Amino acid sequence: MTAIHIPSWLNQHFSNVEPAAEPQWLADFRKHHRDNFLKTGLPSRRQERWKYTNLACLENKKFIVAKPFTTIEKNWYEKTKACRAASFENHFVVCVNGFYAPSLSQLEKLPTGIIICSLQTAIHQYPELVKKHWPQQQFDIDHYPFANLNAAFAHDGLFLYVSDHCKIDLPIHIVSITTDHYESVTHPHHILVLGKFSKLCILEEHVAWSDRASLMNIVTTISVSAGADLEYYKHQQSNRHAICFAHTVIEQQEDSLVNHVDCSAGSFFIRDDLLIKLNKRGASCSTSSFYRLYQDGQYVDHHVDIEHRAPYVRSDMLYKGIIDKKSQAVFKGKLYVAPEAKKTCAYQANHHLLLANQAEAYSRPELEIYADDVQCKHGATTGKLDQEALFYLRSRGIHYDDALHILLQGFAYDVMQRIRHEGIRDYIQHHRMVE
Repeated sequence: MTAIHIPSWLNQHFSNVEPAAEPQWLADFRKHHRDNFLKTGLPSRRQERWKYTNLACLENKKFIVAKPFTTIEKNWYEKTKACRAASFENHFVVCVNGFYAPSLSQLEKLPTGIIICSLQTAIHQYPELVKKHWPQQQFDIDHYPFANLNAAFAHDGLFLYVSDHCKIDLPIHIVSITTDHYESVTHPHHILVLGKFSKLCILEEHVAWSDRASLMNIVTTISVSAGADLEYYKHQQSNRHAICFAHTVIEQQEDSLVNHVDCSAGSFFIRDDLLIKLNKRGASCSTSSFYRLYQDGQYVDHHVDIEHRAPYVRSDMLYKGIIDKKSQAVFKGKLYVAPEAKKTCAYQANHHLLLANQAEAYSRPELEIYADDVQCKHGATTGKLDQEALFYLRSRGIHYDDALHILLQGFAYDVMQRIRHEGIRDYIQHHRMVE
């Protein structure tokens, strides 16, 4: 029998949990996941999904659960203003330590037909809407232990609802800020809902205001209704001590479109779990990621599951990473095709570029197909820099550093081009994604 291991700081958090004023169905949801986690503890490397994951970064810490801020400090206005993307027009949403900050957000130009508020506000003002779009199934403790942990502790986050036929022309720039007050742990739960034939573009960015260690354990559930179009871009560039566990669940209905691109660099530890369910005929998704590791001990782990559950659905998965020094990258992608998902088209690719002898990369693409008449393929490569290409550029008088930069840009190019919004693409590219 495997021993249950829970770090002392986390045990303390469980001991300090106080009952919240919330609906009974939500309290039951929390209790179920809290009990699950207490029975199993942290995952071990004996489990298949965690065999390469070293959770030593969670030991010997003194993380404090982030509390709602009661006052806005004077310098926060200028500091958050500096976080806003200035290269393209956008609506600006700020979350501080996992809590929505309306006084720091700028939503004056937001059209009618959209709701943006804290999750706690939504639970009390729009209870039926929240309950309808809350996760309908419990998080599997073996697959998503940290999502269970989030369910046990999350008491706030962002609620974003776009009504039917509402098309938002400007992107929404969501900035999640970790302050410099103490070594914090946050468990936000964001809910995004797109009504029928609506359209939304989001840039979600994570920013730290200090070099203190922090732990972000975030769950995002997204419901994309029939005919809706979602562009969802994530930019993770926190400090070198940041630890992030991210869980994103996207449910798509008939003829819906999702373009998801995740770019990360800088953080010490990132574990990103993405689950996309193509539930109805004609649903289509594209998910991509580019990650850049350039410090000793850095770790990034992507687990992507796409479930094809209806006929004539499509998915396209492309994940690429540049791994340097003593850093490690892990990718596991799975395409599941249900018996009823005929005429499915599914593609999956993962490519790693190693810049140092001690850099490590692990890749495991999978196909699980139970339907006939489908087009599915997958592939993975891991290799080193093309020395002939580098020599060619040097022979043309290009300095070594510039030549290297050109080759690395070329490697990242096809992922970056999947960012359809030109302003967001330029913004991410200019934030040290490739050096």
